[in-house]
Amino acid sequence: MTQSFKEFHTHIYFDQATKVHAEELYNRIGHAQEIVGVTTGRFHTRCVGPHPTWMFTMEYSKEAFEQVVLWMMSNLDGLSALVHPLSGDDIEDHTKYALWFGRQLQLNLSKL
Repeated sequence: MTQSFKEFHTHIYFDQATKVHAEELYNRIGHAQEIVGVTTGRFHTRCVGPHPTWMFTMEYSKEAFEQVVLWMMSNLDGLSALVHPLSGDDIEDHTKYALWFGRQLQLNLSKL
């Protein structure tokens, strides 16, 4: 059976050394609506939930999925990103259904 996903999250990870680049991406997405149909979450300069480093999120529908993925391929410039569906099963969303760009980080799944 094929899983039908309707909504997705992307977590874009950064640290002190890459914060300026991450802020630039965040502002381009959120304020200029560079990617249509994407909502940005908070810009976290602390670890949140299972995420082992600073990050910000994007939320979007399956209709925007291809546009978001293609945008990340051209704009991450060395940042890592986790893409996952919002199926209602946080563990599977962050593991079984996860896609990674850049270096895959070790999530603390006990916080899900």
